[in-house]
Amino acid sequence: MGPLPLNGAVVRIGELPERHDSVVCLLFAGRRPVLVRHRSRAWEFPGGHAEPGEDIEATARREAREEAGADLGPVSVDGHYVLAGGHTTVVVHAQVAGWAPLTGEFETVEVRAFDVLPGDLSWDDGIYAHLLRAIGLPGAPPG
Repeated sequence: MGPLPLNGAVVRIGELPERHDSVVCLLFAGRRPVLVRHRSRAWEFPGGHAEPGEDIEATARREAREEAGADLGPVSVDGHYVLAGGHTTVVVHAQVAGWAPLTGEFETVEVRAFDVLPGDLSWDDGIYAHLLRAIGLPGAPPG
């Protein structure tokens, strides 16, 4: 038997969990996904752990600003996924409304808009492409 789809993660679109560890923002400039290159990993959508008392939208806005220098337009909450180990991430998507310079204070070394998700992602579990397809967003590779 081959590896589990999405490395065993469970994706639930249109459903929010009771608790979550982090938020990921599927960030777009028009129809192009915007990803950040992490200093010690590879390309990924901005996101991270929620700060105490922070709601989902506030986490997404803070992480997009810190990691991509992006100010967000309206934020759409799409659902969540749970990794095989139990880590729970809420998924949102938004358009870039404006850019601020990166401070160099965070893990990001580059920000780029792509036509299609790059091959060298930080995680090879296929979750990003699955999310884009399931939500109906552009940028997933064919397949």
